[in-house]
Amino acid sequence: MDSKLTVTVLALLALYVASTRAASIGSAGGSLRCQCVKTMSEFINPKFMKNIEIVPSGPHCSNAEIIVTLKSTNRVCLDPQAPWVKRIINRVMNGANAEGH
Repeated sequence: MDSKLTVTVLALLALYVASTRAASIGSAGGSLRCQCVKTMSEFINPKFMKNIEIVPSGPHCSNAEIIVTLKSTNRVCLDPQAPWVKRIINRVMNGANAEGH
């Protein structure tokens, strides 16, 4: 193999590895994009929910995101504008405020 070609291939490989590591470091600290591509507004009984994560809008995503982990280990994104989701968020927030005081 020609030495110029070898150097070029090695340089491209090094750039690829560096960009892959940078991408994985960026995602480890929090994704810089929305996590919810699709949301659902159908009611889910809270007894099937294991965890509720509320991600406020910010520079990573212009939408507030409600991510629920179900007891079946599935994760779903809920529509934050759905009336039943708003009620659950209010309960979660009021419970957090009550614990803080």
